[in-house]
Amino acid sequence: MADLKLLLIDQLKSKGIDPALIPAFVRALTSIIISEPDLDVVQANQKLNALGWNEVSIDYHSLEIAVAYLETGTK
Repeated sequence: MADLKLLLIDQLKSKGIDPALIPAFVRALTSIIISEPDLDVVQANQKLNALGWNEVSIDYHSLEIAVAYLETGTK
């Protein structure tokens, strides 16, 4: 699980997210994924934008890492 967390953090850093903002971004993304587990990348980005994360866009790979990380944490 720690490997997935580090992979997610590295992926978000590569997307240009300020490392200081990553915990808040992950919390927002987590809440979105929990509320709608089958969402796609477009929906995730729309919901992130609605929460004020306008300057950040998540890609398919990052979303899949986040989902895998959450699934391992809930088992």
